[in-house]
Amino acid sequence: MANSSGPLLVLIGFMGAGKSTIGRLLARRLSCAFIDLDAEISLVHGPIPELFATRGESGFRAIEHHQLDTLLPTLRRPAILALGGGAFLQPANRELLNLHSATTVFLDAPFDLICARITASAHPRPLARDPVQLHQLYEQRRPSYLLAHHVVSVTGNDPEALLSRLVQLCKQLGATGSARDTL
Repeated sequence: MANSSGPLLVLIGFMGAGKSTIGRLLARRLSCAFIDLDAEISLVHGPIPELFATRGESGFRAIEHHQLDTLLPTLRRPAILALGGGAFLQPANRELLNLHSATTVFLDAPFDLICARITASAHPRPLARDPVQLHQLYEQRRPSYLLAHHVVSVTGNDPEALLSRLVQLCKQLGATGSARDTL
């Protein structure tokens, strides 16, 4: 395992929850590395929408797992890692995160905020084409996201408030253990 002198904070949640945006800001605030798993996948394998189109969701999930398995042992800590919306749903990925003593944080955004962000985004989302199916997917994924060590409510477009809560969490990590907290 790479240097483990600090925490590995892994941000999880539905697409549009703000994992990449807040992850970059948090890493900058804490002067540590930020890694976006989807960006790493795109660098190695090409654009994610193309991977979904050519390999299907199951093919993409296999690539995602392999990339996570390759990445985790190389991370210097402390670090912030943002996972794609479906990565944490895979039990094998959760096992990898546990093996590497990662602390998971579910960014819990309400569906209406998610929809607004996805609609405003320039990035294509292969699983977001149908609003009804998108809502069903959101509801299906929530129970898995709630397995995270910590749940942080995302109530609006105020990244500073969310950032402050996450900085506080990072400072407490040594004392909180593995109990799940709601912030």
